[in-house]
Amino acid sequence: MTKTKLPTLNLALVLSILAAMTALIAKLTLTSGALLPGIDGAYYWVQVRSLFNDATLAFEDLPLVFWIQSLIAFLVSDIEVGVRISDALLPTLSAIPIYLMLKNSKQVWLPACAILVALLHPVQLFFFTGDFIKNAAAMPLVFLLGWILHTWGDRKIMWSSLNLAATFSLLALTHFGAMLLSAMILVIWSVFYLRSRPLAFWVRIGAITLALSAVLFVALALIVPARFARLFEFVSQPETIFADPFWQLMLIVNPEPAIIFAMITGQLFSIALTFFLWKGRTKFNNASLALAASSLVTAFLLSSPFVGYEWASRLIALSWVPLLLAAMLIWQASDRVSAKVTIATFAISTLVLALVLFPAGAKRSAITDHEYTELIAASNDFKFPDKSIVVARHGLEYLIAWTMGTHVIQEESYQDEDLSDYSSVFLLTTESQVGYGGYGSYEGYGALNKPPTPSTKPPQGSKPDEKPPVEPKVDKSSGAGEVVYKKGKITITRLR
Repeated sequence: MTKTKLPTLNLALVLSILAAMTALIAKLTLTSGALLPGIDGAYYWVQVRSLFNDATLAFEDLPLVFWIQSLIAFLVSDIEVGVRISDALLPTLSAIPIYLMLKNSKQVWLPACAILVALLHPVQLFFFTGDFIKNAAAMPLVFLLGWILHTWGDRKIMWSSLNLAATFSLLALTHFGAMLLSAMILVIWSVFYLRSRPLAFWVRIGAITLALSAVLFVALALIVPARFARLFEFVSQPETIFADPFWQLMLIVNPEPAIIFAMITGQLFSIALTFFLWKGRTKFNNASLALAASSLVTAFLLSSPFVGYEWASRLIALSWVPLLLAAMLIWQASDRVSAKVTIATFAISTLVLALVLFPAGAKRSAITDHEYTELIAASNDFKFPDKSIVVARHGLEYLIAWTMGTHVIQEESYQDEDLSDYSSVFLLTTESQVGYGGYGSYEGYGALNKPPTPSTKPPQGSKPDEKPPVEPKVDKSSGAGEVVYKKGKITITRLR
């Protein structure tokens, strides 16, 4: 009688799936309210609705995440639920490349632990949730890039190159900050990986890189001019990156705990792991050594406290990804107890901080739940005339666009924009100012990382938030300046 052989249980895979599901549930728990955390959550609702209604984005932006959100919303027949699911589901995809990188580890629990550290990192779990959905959605692609470079010599060059090109294409459609992060890793990886090549080779590589960069810049300028303008500023004026350094601001206010944690761990652990990488460099193959080195350099640069406040949250919030990539590689290759203790300290401190912060929940929303209820009531009680535009503080404007279906513009941009195409301009305010705050609160980071400025003629470009909100100008003629609606905490004033 022939015995049937049962398949062997892949314990590493099972543990990895459980870890990913745990993080998925944690994310969903943080977005269980009527409003998404942070000040930009309704931005995604408006974008998805615009795709359903007009097949275009209301505000110009990289489109991939909104396409995916539209598909999810279609499947669940609810835009708000679809966006909420995407907020939890898309970052969880990081578990796939992380598992692929660590599946052959001697410790079956290692992939699951790395997945938990990645998905429950305070930046990922609290800073990105609800507010920076595109940022979080791009992180799996950065980990995928790491897996491609880690296994570069295991496959044919053509296959790896195609995978690399596909990954960058997806990044170019998702989030340009993550694309720049990936470009940094790739460029530095190339320097380490190809360090023994002759000068003529580097000249050819440099020419190809410049040509591809030019193509990318042109494509970005055509597809999303606002993002191109921001990128051009970053490249052409590097001195602005260090204006008003982040460490000085820390002495004045209390920045977000997740960002502080990412900065401290990015600086300290990248230095410590560089020492262990150098000591154990002979145990790495060329591709993995190059990836670990490039990741540590990138993490150290991005987490620098000398970066100016204008860019600090953008860069520091990305630094934990390359740091984790390097930590995974060094753990696998190093036999030093001190190296493993250092990496374990990083992992444990990450999870402990996540547990400490979790009871407090996610960031506050742009308005209170009660104000949101009143805003919905106002949308039923008051109708804006045709060709109207509404001025509001950042965060509130997206909720107005969502509930009242009107054109909106931020207070910061109002006096600089040509509104001649609109017959009426209104100001909508709430009693609370949740959307404002010092740099130490999430609102300050939101202002620096906000999506493109709401367009007066959607879609249109964004502009940097270079100055604080100003009092809207009021044309006193033709009844302007009068309060046309006031109920509860919602006030609508005609500006012209």
